[in-house]
Amino acid sequence: MLFQINHLSAEFSSRKKKIPILNDVSLSVDEGEFVALVGESGSGKTMTSLSAMHLLPEQIKITGGEIFFGGRKISKLSDDDFRKISGKEISMIFQEPMTSLNPLIKIGRQIEESGLVHGLSKEEARLRSEELARLTGLKDTERIFQSFPHELSGGMKQRVMIASALMNNPRLLIADEPTTALDVLTQEEIISILKNLRAEKKISMLLITHDFSVVRKLCSRVYIMYKGKIVESASTEEIFKNPKHEYTRALIEAIPSLQKRDKKLPVFDAFIRDSQLNSEGR
Repeated sequence: MLFQINHLSAEFSSRKKKIPILNDVSLSVDEGEFVALVGESGSGKTMTSLSAMHLLPEQIKITGGEIFFGGRKISKLSDDDFRKISGKEISMIFQEPMTSLNPLIKIGRQIEESGLVHGLSKEEARLRSEELARLTGLKDTERIFQSFPHELSGGMKQRVMIASALMNNPRLLIADEPTTALDVLTQEEIISILKNLRAEKKISMLLITHDFSVVRKLCSRVYIMYKGKIVESASTEEIFKNPKHEYTRALIEAIPSLQKRDKKLPVFDAFIRDSQLNSEGR
C-alpha cells in the first residue's frame, strides 16, 4: 500500500470551544491507483488532504490517528523532515490556481521552483519544465513561461499547477477539485492529461472532488465523506450500481443528466401547488 490514513481525527480549537472536523477517517491508495474522496463542500475532504500535506491551519489540530506513505509514518514528521518528501514524492494540486501561483513571478520560474528546491540544476529544471509543458498541453511555451499568472486562462493555470506538481516525478498526486472552475471542454482536456499520467508515469492519485462525473471517468475506488466521516467506500462501479448510504444515493441522484432534464423538482411542484391554493383562496 502506497498511502494510508488510519483513524484520523482533528478538531478546530478556539478560546471558547472545540469543534470536531474529522472523525476516525481511514482511506488508502495503492501503487498506480486513482482513488476519489467525494463529498459536498464542508464535508472535510480538503482538511483530510491538508492533514496529509502538513498544511492544516493553525487552529486545527490532529487529535488522533496516523498517516503512512510508502510504509513510513509521515504524520509525526517534523515540518523540516516532511519538506524533504513534499513536492518530491507527494505533490498536491490545489483547488484554485490563482491562490497558489505567485502573481509576481513568471510562470517558467514557478514551474522550475520545486525542482530547484529538491536539487536539480537550473539547466535540468528548465529542460524538465519544457518536457512537462508538452506533457500537460501547454503550447507556445516560450510565451507562457515569460507570462505572469493573470495573463493566462483558467485552463492554462491549471496545466501549470499540474506541471509544477510533477516536477520531481512524485509517486502520489493529491488533486483538490482540479477541474471544478473549468468549462466542460477544458475539464475533458485535464481529465485526459490525468489519464495519460496514470498510463505513462504509473502515478497514483487521491482525487478530492464533489463531481461524480469526473470520478466515473478517472477513479477505480471511491470514499464518501459526510460531516467529517467516511460513510461508505467501494469500487466506483459498485458505488454507482448499488449505493448503500442515503447520502451517497442523494449525491448520485444530484448528477445532471438528459433523462432528468424535463423532470420538475419535488420542491418546485410543492411551490406550484401552494401558489394555486393561495390564488384560489383570494
